Amino acid sequence: MLAIPLSKSSSTTISDLYGNAPFFAFLNTLTGEMTVEKNDGCGSGLDTAKFVKKSGATSTIFYHMGEGVFNTLYEEQVKVFTSKKNFFSIDEIYQKFLNEDTIVVTKDNAKTLLDSGSTSCTCGSKE
Repeated sequence: MLAIPLSKSSSTTISDLYGNAPFFAFLNTLTGEMTVEKNDGCGSGLDTAKFVKKSGATSTIFYHMGEGVFNTLYEEQVKVFTSKKNFFSIDEIYQKFLNEDTIVVTKDNAKTLLDSGSTSCTCGSKE
């Protein structure tokens, strides 16, 4: 199951936010089936990482992600992929996974691929 951050429940494109993304799409990369859930950890990157793991995701993709969030996901054995700062649609992301055209973030390449980006929260959290 792949977790994709969304800015709205009806979004069809990856959000540039991760910890502050108010919703996540959970995409079964084998079947293409998808559900959307409200991010219970919105406003905190670490709580979002825990939400993603608790939701059953085994992998996730980001536009912006900080090192702390990455480390938490890595420790929880959730594979992290980068969109390389592209606003891919969910369909494009699905096709990239089918074609094995994705870049996994590892401890070795994390410094060059991670970027915490904006800290603007859109979920209503006061953090």
